[in-house]
Amino acid sequence: MSSRGSKAALPEEPAAGTVIVAETDILARMVLSEYLRECGYDVVEAATSEDVLAVLRSGREVEAILLDAQISGGLAGFTLARHVRENHPQTNILLTFGVAKAAEKAGDLCDEGPLERPYHPDEIVRRIKRLRQKRKPRA
Repeated sequence: MSSRGSKAALPEEPAAGTVIVAETDILARMVLSEYLRECGYDVVEAATSEDVLAVLRSGREVEAILLDAQISGGLAGFTLARHVRENHPQTNILLTFGVAKAAEKAGDLCDEGPLERPYHPDEIVRRIKRLRQKRKPRA
């Protein structure tokens, strides 16, 4: 997942809100977080479901959560996604999976459909921007 050179092709639009990168693989989390920061997002890294919940409880506005379906902690990935969907409906959820069968089961828990690995960071940014456009209030 190289973060260099690709973001120039994305439409220029100011980043908004905060993105939580909830990924169990520390290297994937660091690379994706760095890429999203370079794209102008305010990024919070989370290694467990407790980390995600702490950010949500802080009252911080969260635009999107990139959530590894296999995240560890008190709430497993699907349960955490349901919790966010029910308690923070303004927050977009992008679920990532290593197993296609699990991705199929989670179609109703995430926006824009699940992401199967390997995915490119540009696809994350494109999805966040599309979801932001869908949620903008119409004048």
